Amino acid sequence: MSGWLTLFWLIVSFGVMYPLKRWISSHVQGVAFLLTGSQKAAMWFFWVLFLPGTFLHELSHWLTAKLLRVKTGRFSLWPKQRRGQLQMGAVQVEVADPFRHSLIGLAPLIFGSMAILIIGLGRLELADLGQALSSGDLEVMGQALVKILSTPDVWLWLYLIFAISNAMLPSASDREAWWSVLIYLGLALFLAIGLGLNPALSPQIQAIGLTIIAHLLYAFVITIAVDLFFFLIILMIETFFAWVLGRQVQYHR
Repeated sequence: MSGWLTLFWLIVSFGVMYPLKRWISSHVQGVAFLLTGSQKAAMWFFWVLFLPGTFLHELSHWLTAKLLRVKTGRFSLWPKQRRGQLQMGAVQVEVADPFRHSLIGLAPLIFGSMAILIIGLGRLELADLGQALSSGDLEVMGQALVKILSTPDVWLWLYLIFAISNAMLPSASDREAWWSVLIYLGLALFLAIGLGLNPALSPQIQAIGLTIIAHLLYAFVITIAVDLFFFLIILMIETFFAWVLGRQVQYHR
């Protein structure tokens, strides 16, 4: 796959993850509310379910801030309402320059993708399933799927991918400095073009960049596949209990 095609699919997969995350977040709380009738119970269920992902999210902020020599304050994993939305955890970080601020905000996506790759490729060996799917052979696909489901603690690993993937996307506060960085990069590119500069990247740097993009794409594809699996489970559970209890949850779109 060419570099531009890989980048295209990376952008597409990133765009798919956001609506999936929003649906899962809403309906996980919806199922809990359907069963308990309590918004507070639904909030605590949501918090407990995604706690491993929340911990990695906030830890990645903290570690990146330390590496970039940005002062940090209180580290919290306690849920609270902020700007009308549920905040799962928080790390107080001193306001830095936009570039370092944006890197700290991007950290959960990078750390989360690395964790998903380690679990997906290292523990579940999902690369075999990917090769089977690309072959189009149903028998080979079935064998690869059986092999994955026979992995010790497979449900634990799938759950961890699910919890991490739905907590790794940058929040609104994480994205605050992105526009400043994009503006600065745009101005630098405009200035370079105006001065007639046309720097060429070495093949080694291009190879490193393509490798990073390819690994991110792999992590995103694993995320989408696991999220779709849990999407179906959540949908079936909600539909069943809505039928049994004779009531439905109304979602604000």
